Amino acid sequence: MKRKAFLALGFLALGLGLSQVGPFRARLEAAIQTGGEAFAQVMLSQDKAQALCTQYRDKLPPELVPAFLAEQRALIKYPASGKLMGDWKNGEKVFTDPKRGNCYACHQGDPREVAYGTMGPSLTGYGQRGLSEAVVRYTYEKIYNAWAFVPCSLMYRGGVHGYFTPEETADLVAYLLSPESPINRR
Repeated sequence: MKRKAFLALGFLALGLGLSQVGPFRARLEAAIQTGGEAFAQVMLSQDKAQALCTQYRDKLPPELVPAFLAEQRALIKYPASGKLMGDWKNGEKVFTDPKRGNCYACHQGDPREVAYGTMGPSLTGYGQRGLSEAVVRYTYEKIYNAWAFVPCSLMYRGGVHGYFTPEETADLVAYLLSPESPINRR
């Protein structure tokens, strides 16, 4: 009998706890009541490039590609120092930070890392491309704005959207290209 009473009291306490409206639930219910207009406005506001990618389902007609690429290239900003290769140790921090680079979500970097995404190519050994000015510039620009090379790429425009600065982009370049970086060590 005591067991049943204790169980009933437990369920009663659980029911009372669940019936209380917490801050998240209050916001959720408010969004549902208004039809989620604020959320919809955020989701529906796209820049010109994203709107084109949406309109053509990520496959732009060939006649739009040259202008699209030129517009995306114009969005690339460079470090004030003019140096496109920074500090690879800082680059590693940005590469692995979920709030900034989060590159591991799609790419393998350090070969010792056991958890990484496979949506993008492995970047292990990326530095084998060398350190020519062309390789450094391409790597910098591709990281800052992937859409300047591949329209509507799944790779997000981290520099354009402010996830990392031009200086941090240079650090990412160093992380990918530096012979001392874990990505390139054997």
